[in-house]
Amino acid sequence: MPTSYLIVSLFFTLLSTYNHLSTALSTGDTRQYRSCSEAPPQSGVYTIALQNGFAPFQAYCEQQKYGGGWLVLQNRYDGSISFNRSWDEYRNGFGNTEQEYWLGLEKIHQVTMNQTHELLIVIENFTDFSAHEIYSGFRVENEATNYTLRLSNEEYSYHGTARNSFWVYRNEQFSTYDRINDKSILDCSILTGSGHWHYDCGTGYKSSNLNGEFSRDVLGGRRGMWWGTFGGQQFPLRKTRMMVKVGEN
Repeated sequence: MPTSYLIVSLFFTLLSTYNHLSTALSTGDTRQYRSCSEAPPQSGVYTIALQNGFAPFQAYCEQQKYGGGWLVLQNRYDGSISFNRSWDEYRNGFGNTEQEYWLGLEKIHQVTMNQTHELLIVIENFTDFSAHEIYSGFRVENEATNYTLRLSNEEYSYHGTARNSFWVYRNEQFSTYDRINDKSILDCSILTGSGHWHYDCGTGYKSSNLNGEFSRDVLGGRRGMWWGTFGGQQFPLRKTRMMVKVGEN
């Protein structure tokens, strides 16, 4: 293969990576913001300083889509980070805020403890078909409750184009392979290969596995990244994002 071809190929590979990261890296903003809604209108990594004494932390703010002001809790797009992690890792967060990452359950709790938020879930499969769903009443309780998930108990309090495959997890405790808190006797975190607010390890259209194993192939059992009303396990996801901002009154 000609050297010139290899150089060109490498250039475009690096360019693609740069385009994904440039928005975050180009902000150069060292200021602190109480929320993504107060950060500048350019998407990227900002320092969030809550008003409850919790230590400031960095997070990605989505400012140019869906009206902006969204704090990204989870971002997946290439499988570079495993999401089959321990309790401590899910509590503290892992990954790179400029790439794939999980913000951390304790940070999510601190962000949502005083005000309920909207949760925006964006998904895309390997045919570039994307959709989203927004859930109201989102907050996460403290670690003493195993970071119990709260959503509005009012059915159909969600809307979007993905259709609902998450509401069933309201009022569930978070589980990981080393700290099982789900209601099933099957140990869902082990079975699905993911930390999640597992309910009963189900794979129906009301269920999902956004923290599952990244693969374009259909995986056995209940593993893989999938969304029930988006084809379920038979149509793996390539991208997922979970984002929050203060809900409208």
